[in-house]
Amino acid sequence: PETSKLAIGLAVPALSYLTCWVADQKEFLKQEGITDVKVLAFRGDADVLQALTAGTVDINVSSLTGVVESIKSGQKFKAVWGGFNQPYFDWYGLPKFKSIAETKGGRYAVTKYGALTDFLTRYALRAAGLDPEKDVKILQLGGSPQSLAAMEAGQLEASILSAPSTYIAAEKGFVKLMSQKDYIAPDWPLHVVFAKEDYIARNPNTIKAFLKANGRAVDWIRANPEEAAQIANKITKFKMEYCRKFIDEFQDWWAADGSLPQKGMKVFWEIGIQAGDVTEPWPESKWLDPTFLKTQGQWRK
Repeated sequence: PETSKLAIGLAVPALSYLTCWVADQKEFLKQEGITDVKVLAFRGDADVLQALTAGTVDINVSSLTGVVESIKSGQKFKAVWGGFNQPYFDWYGLPKFKSIAETKGGRYAVTKYGALTDFLTRYALRAAGLDPEKDVKILQLGGSPQSLAAMEAGQLEASILSAPSTYIAAEKGFVKLMSQKDYIAPDWPLHVVFAKEDYIARNPNTIKAFLKANGRAVDWIRANPEEAAQIANKITKFKMEYCRKFIDEFQDWWAADGSLPQKGMKVFWEIGIQAGDVTEPWPESKWLDPTFLKTQGQWRK
């Protein structure tokens, strides 16, 4: 690689980022020549995007929504890789409800207005025949743990939750009203790997080293789910049983080859159009540098 130093920015300390931590902890990055590694988890998309803009981190692994927003605001960012394709959101509600349609008049929580959880929730409500503007009240409460606590306190009727909060909600007797996987798309561009265009141009081998290490981490997690769960537990502090359950449920959606999810991408643009975020699906040339995906047969051995 061009440099032995790499700072990787993650939006939040979520279990879906496990491959990045494993690549560091199992020294796959070191073996690829990256000896000085920082894996930094932030408090959401806005913070991690700011860090990339400021140069505090070299590459980001976070939402495609964030990439789109950044490019729209004039940042020269490009995605280089996918492979984090987990459809890991579900909507949970109070035990008296059986479906989203029944929650009319209720209060829903999302992380933040304009965030992916907000867009997905509005899409899910429309899919269930409700008008997100008129039929429910949408509140911004921060992450899944906060929303779950608010639901327990009776301040909400329903909320979008990500795993492992979904496991906790089920244990507490809340009802799954809808699952992203079954009703929205069987896969999803949850995170993409992206960087500033000039960084990509200057450091192609450093990026390849990261992508190779991440791919090795995907294979290692599948072969060593128990030890992988221990790493996840140590970093995220989620209970061991939830870490293990997440790995069992979602390991197939990590793609060592960085592929982007076909069906999920289609729905991603549909949701963006509905939200007024984009007017049409963007051509790949506007947000993706396909070099690494196309040439991986040569370098990702």
